Amino acid sequence: MPRLVTRTQRLGGTEPTTTVASILAPALAFILTFALTLTIVVATVVTAPPAFGAATGSDNGDGTVTVGVSDGGSTNGEPGTQFGGGGGSGAASPWTCTSTSLLLNDEGGFAPGGPTPGGWYSVTCIDSVTGASTTQTEWITSQAPTTAPAVDPRAVALQAENSLRLPGPSLHFNPSAASVVNLPTWLWIDPSVWHTYAVTASVGTVSATAVATPEAVTWQMGDGHAVTCDGPGRAFDLSLPAQMQATSCHYTYRTSSLGQLSADGNADDAAYLVRATIVWTVSWSAVGAAGEGTLPSLTTSAATPVRVVQVESVDTGPSGLVGLAAPRADEGSPS
Repeated sequence: MPRLVTRTQRLGGTEPTTTVASILAPALAFILTFALTLTIVVATVVTAPPAFGAATGSDNGDGTVTVGVSDGGSTNGEPGTQFGGGGGSGAASPWTCTSTSLLLNDEGGFAPGGPTPGGWYSVTCIDSVTGASTTQTEWITSQAPTTAPAVDPRAVALQAENSLRLPGPSLHFNPSAASVVNLPTWLWIDPSVWHTYAVTASVGTVSATAVATPEAVTWQMGDGHAVTCDGPGRAFDLSLPAQMQATSCHYTYRTSSLGQLSADGNADDAAYLVRATIVWTVSWSAVGAAGEGTLPSLTTSAATPVRVVQVESVDTGPSGLVGLAAPRADEGSPS
């Protein structure tokens, strides 16, 4: 085994001595300095941003979401904004993280751990103090969508029906001045109202349309009887002979209106109050939800007084023609 040889030399009356310790001292000092420096560097590297697994956020609508991180916890930021630090109990962090959606990665399915709604994002964090940055791919959970309450399409259709503004009838008669006992009276209303009317109402994404169709006209004749006509009736044409015209909507009075109430108190002006009522059937359909059907029927009506007089018929002779004659003056009021 080699031996370490020491050499002693006397200089100027002084005799220095060279030892192993004196040779190794500079090397040991260098090693200690390097170790201390390495410790500082390692400590600096360890001061990395918090784990990406704590990052959460929401999509800004353009494929980019912003998230925040902190040492002790994190809170979601407002969409479209960046922020550093967190709202948890830990100290604020200088790191600001921005996540960009990776749509192609989403085709691979959900992250391990279950089908949690969310998506894959490329998360880049930047230290605002040192300028250091780091990027990592993370699965970020999205907020559960708010479920809107179900809309009943029929209820929406009822709202539409309540908004319908249907016309009332305009009453017409022939004879027009006064009806005559035992003579058919033609009945009709203004035919211009005889068509469908529709209104649409909407609630959210559901729209419903109510359609009203005139079905029939019921005539209350004022003497306790009624007539129902399937349509508006046919107007009597004064330019044509009566023999060339016919209608299915008519009524024959059997008694005069004498003794009925009179607006002016004059018994000769006594009249029956005739009321015509249009019956409207209502159907509905919806868009944005399944449904269709019928709704409660609607009615519109109007009334007017009608005088009914009684006249005598006389034989005009061999021709066999029958005419109408007015009562004689000495017979008093018609009965």
